[in-house]
Amino acid sequence: MSAPGWKEQLRRVAELAMLGIVAVLLSTAVVTIGAVVATLSWAVRHWIEHDDLPRWSVLARELRGRILPGLLVGPAGVLAALVVVLQVRWLGSGAVPGGTGVLVASLVATSTLLAAVLLAVPELAHRGWRAALAAGWATLLRVPLAGAAALGVTIIAALLGVLLPGVAFVLPAIFVLALHAVHRAVVGPDALTSP
Repeated sequence: MSAPGWKEQLRRVAELAMLGIVAVLLSTAVVTIGAVVATLSWAVRHWIEHDDLPRWSVLARELRGRILPGLLVGPAGVLAALVVVLQVRWLGSGAVPGGTGVLVASLVATSTLLAAVLLAVPELAHRGWRAALAAGWATLLRVPLAGAAALGVTIIAALLGVLLPGVAFVLPAIFVLALHAVHRAVVGPDALTSP
């Protein structure tokens, strides 16, 4: 079987970009973020295994099934980000005692938790949020390099989103694909096969 040509490769990347745009639009209602991320992970895994995205009607059905289980994920994530930003601001300004040592410890703890969440994203392809987060944490403890790689991918995606704001609309599916690639490369391709 011959390798796909550049037109086919462009079509495949365009599919992911379109999926990313739809994901951004659907995530504007914060309560849908959990379902959108889980559906993206499921769709990206399908794309990896079948070299094509599922039909949009199938994606919509998958999203509907994941709305209720992921309802609190978006608000909890936004609240956690707000707490971290305020904590860093207060520690940095000296409004809260502790100084640099506590600030560094807070950032390390936040990075560790974020790495576990990022490693949970590929697990969402076949698990619910609770089981995926537990698996992400277990993966981080077993293979810390996977967490570092996931954080590195996130930093690159964030930089692209900040430096090229228009790119942020097409990044979500490509970012989830990168997390799947990290998981497969560092943890192993068979790690996601057994729920």
